[in-house]
Amino acid sequence: MNRPANRTRASRRPAGPRDVAVTALVRADQGGWVNLLLPSLLRGSGLDERGRAAVTDLVNSTTRVLGTLDAELGRRSRQPLDRLEPLVRAGLRLGAYELLYAGTPPHAAVAEAVGAVRRAGGPGPAGYVNAVLRRLAERPPRWPDPGADPLGWATGRGAHPAWIAGEALVRLGPEGLVALAEADNRPPAVTLRATPGRATAADLVAELAAAGVTATRTSLSPECVRLAGGDPGALAAVIEGRAVVQDEASALVAPAMGVGPGDLVVDLAAGPGGKAGHLAALGARVLAVELHPARAAMVAETAARIGVADRLDVVVADARRAPLAPGRADAVLVDAPCTNLGSLRRRPEARWRHHPAEIDELVRLQARMLDAAALAVRPGGSVLYSVCTWTRAETDEVVAAALARLPQLRPAPLGGPLGEHPTRQLWPQRDDTDGIFLARFTRRT
Repeated sequence: MNRPANRTRASRRPAGPRDVAVTALVRADQGGWVNLLLPSLLRGSGLDERGRAAVTDLVNSTTRVLGTLDAELGRRSRQPLDRLEPLVRAGLRLGAYELLYAGTPPHAAVAEAVGAVRRAGGPGPAGYVNAVLRRLAERPPRWPDPGADPLGWATGRGAHPAWIAGEALVRLGPEGLVALAEADNRPPAVTLRATPGRATAADLVAELAAAGVTATRTSLSPECVRLAGGDPGALAAVIEGRAVVQDEASALVAPAMGVGPGDLVVDLAAGPGGKAGHLAALGARVLAVELHPARAAMVAETAARIGVADRLDVVVADARRAPLAPGRADAVLVDAPCTNLGSLRRRPEARWRHHPAEIDELVRLQARMLDAAALAVRPGGSVLYSVCTWTRAETDEVVAAALARLPQLRPAPLGGPLGEHPTRQLWPQRDDTDGIFLARFTRRT
């Protein structure tokens, strides 16, 4: 079964949602990111809105539980999974997800996956997929009880790598671990943030209602609304820049900086531009620093779409050396690279592509960025540290080390919906947002 990946008949028009889903899973298996490859596949699929939604759910849900699926399939496959061609792996994973998680009747789950593989690759690959999935259907796994063995459940049915589940157990306890794993495995709602100066959350609710789209105000951010469904990219409010797609937790970052109109704000890792654009829409003059040219272009595109390009300059540069004179910035945002454990609902591959060995290097980068921020900000100015994760090493420990290393910084209250404490950890299972950590400092005068 070790056939080259080009046997997949990519040019053949997909017959249905599972055909598109198999194609997407093949491309993700070869290194693609689901959120980047799905839009183009769906546009060319010929599927209606319901079919496109089905593909999105199948691909994201299968990818979220990939490690558990591979473990169970590996016990029933006569060949190691990594020796199978990508099409066969994709068909096996899709069928296993429907068997073990989606509640699809076993005969239908097997038949649909086998049919999609047969249409893409012929009877040989389809026969192997059929044999393995039938063995899985006949001998399904017996999951640990979450009450008696929360860690075993989280690494099995809960589909979280052991290092993530272990860290969550220490931070949240047994019940919190189970709740977090369940939340991470639920598809998140789509949230829109109104563009300050162009629309309010109330405006968006009214505009969307007139277009037949149900939206409700969110509880934490006064600028956000949550959609009941649909494609946000097709909404006039998004196309015309009155709103952007942004998680409610991310929408709290820019206001927490406490900047005013005309303030010079440096965003040290600005791509793809949601937070930098938000700061500019609040009236700040923004210097958006981004290391990667493609992501820098995304920042500029976001600024143009929401009408703030005149207040936002994009520079391709290394965030560890802020490209301005010391003490010039009124505020600096350090939205640092991290393990992204707070976005597992939205980035289904993240839990399987990140590893604990990365944390030390990420912490060093986070520290260097905070050093650059402390140098760039003026006395009395603000520094906001933000990461979309919840590991102790990247959150509280980074803050404690920064305060010990940088005596010119002192803690400052976040304010607003985030409360008066200088740090705040948001959680998917508690706040129904991404798991973002924020910490605010001011530079001593």
